[in-house]
Amino acid sequence: MENPIPLDQLFEGGAEVRDGHSKTTTIIRSSLAIVSIIASFLLIMTIRRSHSGLSTTYHRLLLGMSIADIIMSVGLATYNSMIPSDDDYYVWNAKGNVATCNAQGFVLFMGASIGLLYSCSLNLYCLVVVKYQKTDVYIRKKVEPFLHGVPILFSTITAITLVARNNVNSDGYGMCFAPVYDPPHCEGVEEGKVREGFTIPCGRGNNGGVVYAYFGFFFVLFAVPIIIGISLGMIYRSVLQQEKKLTRYGAGTLSPSAEQSSNTDDRESGTSLAGRLNRVRGAVEQALSTQSQQERKKSLSYSIAYLLTWGFVIVRISVIIAGEEWPTTIWYLASIFNPLQGLYNLLIYYLQPKVLKANRSREDNHNTSRCRCIFAKAFSRSKTADIEDTGKSDDNDMPQNIMPSKSSACEEENSIEEAK
Repeated sequence: MENPIPLDQLFEGGAEVRDGHSKTTTIIRSSLAIVSIIASFLLIMTIRRSHSGLSTTYHRLLLGMSIADIIMSVGLATYNSMIPSDDDYYVWNAKGNVATCNAQGFVLFMGASIGLLYSCSLNLYCLVVVKYQKTDVYIRKKVEPFLHGVPILFSTITAITLVARNNVNSDGYGMCFAPVYDPPHCEGVEEGKVREGFTIPCGRGNNGGVVYAYFGFFFVLFAVPIIIGISLGMIYRSVLQQEKKLTRYGAGTLSPSAEQSSNTDDRESGTSLAGRLNRVRGAVEQALSTQSQQERKKSLSYSIAYLLTWGFVIVRISVIIAGEEWPTTIWYLASIFNPLQGLYNLLIYYLQPKVLKANRSREDNHNTSRCRCIFAKAFSRSKTADIEDTGKSDDNDMPQNIMPSKSSACEEENSIEEAK
């Protein structure tokens, strides 16, 4: 057995990290976690006050993801106070014990894994809407129970198992997660022994449960991006096929000039059943294509939010598995981007529909700049339903109309153009 590192040397080397990178990253991470909690609460309030409330599957999935983010952010917003005091020589503000570490680890794993799997659920929901064109009633009865049940059941069972098998320990970076307890003072100490001056056995959690923990990490952190990537690819392919079908039928039948010409022909030669059917078919195809494009952009937006939240964490775990030290740059990037998923979700929910409507307004009025339309849409006083993306109502299974703001400069200019 190797000789342990002397305590005076251990404390001297650890103090530099504790009062440097550990303190800085902790303050950044915990402060941004509080911002994310506020953003998630605002998103929940916005959904509840919206026109459809929690009557749509999309809103219920967002509610689940927001609750998961609040749970995870609460665990991140502790400023390291839950970390066992055994690690206070190299982890800033470590004032906890094994019990507080287990509590933080349980909350972190629950919130993180539920949020990750809800990211999959959102993409799968968009896939069902776009590719298979199922109504919200069908999704609610046949699909939605799995979209909620799998994230909640898997995360609950895994988190309980990790705590029960002592697999929740300090990771040395200010979080209690699921590594084997192997801090610097345990180097050269026999596994299961408690070094003098400390309270936690070295090698705690190094049992069969650690395999289960790594399996959970692999499923949550590596299987999830595969599922998201495949579903996103299928959504894009389906949208392209629908656009080709719409082009084949011809979108010109929906233009005012084409409709006016068709009406003139109908008056002159009688009602043309084939012409009407063609216009109806074109209208249906264009409506489906528009909704599919919105679902595609929605899926892409939440996939980007997932990458921003977990991309650097995945890099970190990959580096650790490879046996290398975690680069300080990745440490800071993960501390900045990982706690902000609630803010990403709020921005996507609020801004994306407004940007899409601004783009449509700009297409109708080519003289209006994109920035002006987006600015007018984002800051105009409109109904709560304005921030709600196109969905399907449980009552009639038809896409909901998004009523434009009367104070929007873009709509005013469009009205002038239409009057002309």
